[in-house]
Amino acid sequence: MTATRLIGLGSMGSGMARNLLQHGFDLVVDDIDAARVDQLVGEGARAAQPGPVAEDVVILSVPAPQHVEAICMGPDGLLGRMRAGAALVNASTVDLEMARRLDAACAEHGILHVDGPVTGAADGAAAGTLTFMCGASDAALAAARPQLEAMGAEIAHLGPPPAGTASKLLTNMLWFIHVAALSDSLSLATRCGVDIDRYAELVRGIDCAANSWVARHDLPNILADDDDPSFTLALCVKDLRLIGELEAEVGYASDFAAAARARFGAAIDRFGPETGELAVTRIAETAAGTSIRSPRG
Repeated sequence: MTATRLIGLGSMGSGMARNLLQHGFDLVVDDIDAARVDQLVGEGARAAQPGPVAEDVVILSVPAPQHVEAICMGPDGLLGRMRAGAALVNASTVDLEMARRLDAACAEHGILHVDGPVTGAADGAAAGTLTFMCGASDAALAAARPQLEAMGAEIAHLGPPPAGTASKLLTNMLWFIHVAALSDSLSLATRCGVDIDRYAELVRGIDCAANSWVARHDLPNILADDDDPSFTLALCVKDLRLIGELEAEVGYASDFAAAARARFGAAIDRFGPETGELAVTRIAETAAGTSIRSPRG
């Protein structure tokens, strides 16, 4: 199989790496945490070494734009060590400017670039059911498609870069708005005396207008009092900041995104940056003076 390198073995990257191994890819892994590298090496990967990057496809899964910049364009950066004609997939969530800069830098080095952030959460990364939102040329997407299909269930080609990044930020905008709105709805339901478990069952019903991925994926965790630490409030606030920058660039600001920024800002102030993203539901719960947790656990 095509030689592949994956940089970043956090909650998303580790699951992505395991799916690449399960599909038979010759995989090289890299992370600042040596224990994460050692774990994947024990499962069949090879550890990255300094020097030229020989792999045909390199995938980045790191937390923020500054990490992408440092890895790709810093001293002895990745792009200067990759061979011309190889493909770089940036599966990290960045801002539009970083996506454009990375695309231009790849072009200068003769590297095919896929602006390819993901959605589907850590459990989707582990299951190989991610959705990749890709901004890329046809040639770049074709070069990386086997790897993307090993890690995801849907490969959406949305246009040239930075279409993938824009779509990812806007998808997360809807996610964060829905989580905040869901917590309001749950809090109001309990104030009205509605059985929380029965209401949750209604919301998740296939024909209910309120049903969504958020209702199906996050609502069970909310009921179980699980804030889901696989995605932290710090990452939510970072993404909401990037969404604000996107809004400023195009000249249209969403009132709903602003409300989500305020709600998640209150949550990070109260609970801390490393708390799981669903702690934001506690803001509505506290304000309403009720519990949206299942009495049955």
